[in-house]
Amino acid sequence: MVSERLRLVLEHGRGAGDCSGDDVRSGSAEHPVCGDRVQLSLRLAGGVIAELRWRAAGCPASMAVAALAAQELAGVAPDAAPAALRAAIAAHGGLGAHERHAEGMVLRALAQACGSA
Repeated sequence: MVSERLRLVLEHGRGAGDCSGDDVRSGSAEHPVCGDRVQLSLRLAGGVIAELRWRAAGCPASMAVAALAAQELAGVAPDAAPAALRAAIAAHGGLGAHERHAEGMVLRALAQACGSA
Protein backbone atom coordinates (compact mmCIF):
# COMPACT_ATOMS: atom_id res chain seq x y z
CA MET A 1 0.00 0.00 0.00
CA VAL A 2 1.28 3.47 -0.84
CA SER A 3 2.31 5.84 1.93
CA GLU A 4 -0.32 8.11 3.43
CA ARG A 5 1.17 11.18 1.72
CA LEU A 6 1.18 9.48 -1.70
CA ARG A 7 -2.37 8.29 -1.10
CA LEU A 8 -3.42 11.90 -0.51
CA VAL A 9 -1.75 12.97 -3.76
CA LEU A 10 -3.73 10.28 -5.57
CA GLU A 11 -7.00 11.24 -3.89
CA HIS A 12 -6.63 14.83 -5.08
CA GLY A 13 -5.87 13.54 -8.58
CA ARG A 14 -4.24 16.75 -9.70
CA GLY A 15 -3.22 16.74 -13.31
CA ALA A 16 -5.48 13.88 -14.38
CA GLY A 17 -6.40 14.03 -18.05
CA ASP A 18 -4.61 15.23 -21.15
CA CYS A 19 -2.89 18.40 -22.29
CA SER A 20 -4.26 19.86 -25.49
CA GLY A 21 -2.71 21.84 -28.31
CA ASP A 22 -0.31 21.45 -31.18
CA ASP A 23 2.79 21.57 -28.99
CA VAL A 24 1.82 18.66 -26.72
CA ARG A 25 4.21 15.74 -26.41
CA SER A 26 3.17 12.36 -25.06
CA GLY A 27 4.73 9.18 -23.76
CA SER A 28 3.46 5.95 -22.30
CA ALA A 29 4.74 2.87 -20.52
CA GLU A 30 3.31 -0.44 -19.41
CA HIS A 31 4.53 -2.97 -16.90
CA PRO A 32 4.82 -6.32 -18.69
CA VAL A 33 3.95 -8.47 -15.68
CA CYS A 34 1.14 -6.68 -13.84
CA GLY A 35 -0.29 -4.76 -16.80
CA ASP A 36 -0.21 -1.35 -15.13
CA ARG A 37 -0.18 1.48 -17.68
CA VAL A 38 0.68 5.16 -17.54
CA GLN A 39 0.35 7.84 -20.19
CA LEU A 40 1.77 11.33 -19.82
CA SER A 41 1.13 14.40 -21.94
CA LEU A 42 3.18 17.51 -21.43
CA ARG A 43 4.05 20.87 -22.81
CA LEU A 44 7.58 22.27 -22.73
CA ALA A 45 8.23 26.01 -22.65
CA GLY A 46 11.46 27.87 -22.04
CA GLY A 47 13.36 24.62 -21.55
CA VAL A 48 11.17 23.38 -18.69
CA ILE A 49 8.04 21.31 -18.26
CA ALA A 50 5.28 23.91 -18.35
CA GLU A 51 2.38 21.47 -17.91
CA LEU A 52 2.14 17.74 -17.28
CA ARG A 53 -1.05 15.68 -17.24
CA TRP A 54 -1.53 11.95 -16.74
CA ARG A 55 -3.74 8.94 -17.24
CA ALA A 56 -2.98 5.67 -15.48
CA ALA A 57 -4.55 2.30 -14.85
CA GLY A 58 -3.44 -0.33 -12.40
CA CYS A 59 -2.23 -0.24 -8.85
CA PRO A 60 -2.55 2.81 -6.59
CA ALA A 61 1.22 3.37 -6.70
CA SER A 62 1.19 3.80 -10.48
CA MET A 63 -1.57 6.36 -10.31
CA ALA A 64 -0.06 8.13 -7.29
CA VAL A 65 3.38 8.50 -8.88
CA ALA A 66 1.82 9.83 -12.10
CA ALA A 67 -0.21 12.35 -10.09
CA LEU A 68 2.89 13.30 -8.11
CA ALA A 69 4.79 13.91 -11.35
CA ALA A 70 2.06 16.30 -12.52
CA GLN A 71 2.16 18.09 -9.18
CA GLU A 72 5.93 18.33 -8.76
CA LEU A 73 7.51 18.57 -12.22
CA ALA A 74 6.06 21.84 -13.52
CA GLY A 75 8.96 24.24 -13.93
CA VAL A 76 11.57 21.47 -13.97
CA ALA A 77 13.92 20.91 -16.92
CA PRO A 78 13.43 17.51 -18.58
CA ASP A 79 16.97 16.37 -17.75
CA ALA A 80 16.41 17.21 -14.06
CA ALA A 81 12.95 15.61 -13.92
CA PRO A 82 14.03 12.06 -12.96
CA ALA A 83 15.96 13.27 -9.91
CA ALA A 84 13.16 15.68 -8.99
CA LEU A 85 10.57 12.90 -9.19
CA ARG A 86 12.71 10.54 -7.11
CA ALA A 87 13.16 13.25 -4.47
CA ALA A 88 9.42 13.96 -4.44
CA ILE A 89 8.63 10.26 -4.01
CA ALA A 90 11.07 10.05 -1.09
CA ALA A 91 9.60 13.19 0.47
CA HIS A 92 6.14 11.62 0.22
CA GLY A 93 7.08 8.45 2.09
CA GLY A 94 8.72 6.42 -0.66
CA LEU A 95 7.56 3.25 -2.35
CA GLY A 96 7.63 -0.33 -1.16
CA ALA A 97 9.66 -2.88 -3.09
CA HIS A 98 6.50 -4.14 -4.83
CA GLU A 99 5.56 -0.57 -5.83
CA ARG A 100 8.83 0.62 -7.39
CA HIS A 101 7.71 -0.37 -10.87
CA ALA A 102 5.45 2.71 -10.75
CA GLU A 103 8.45 5.04 -10.63
CA GLY A 104 10.09 3.24 -13.54
CA MET A 105 6.97 3.41 -15.69
CA VAL A 106 6.48 7.13 -15.10
CA LEU A 107 10.14 7.81 -15.84
CA ARG A 108 9.98 5.80 -19.09
CA ALA A 109 6.83 7.64 -20.19
CA LEU A 110 8.45 10.96 -19.28
CA ALA A 111 11.60 10.15 -21.26
CA GLN A 112 9.49 9.20 -24.27
CA ALA A 113 7.45 12.40 -24.04
CA CYS A 114 10.61 14.53 -23.74
CA GLY A 115 12.22 12.76 -26.66
CA SER A 116 15.03 11.07 -24.77
CA ALA A 117 13.70 7.49 -24.89
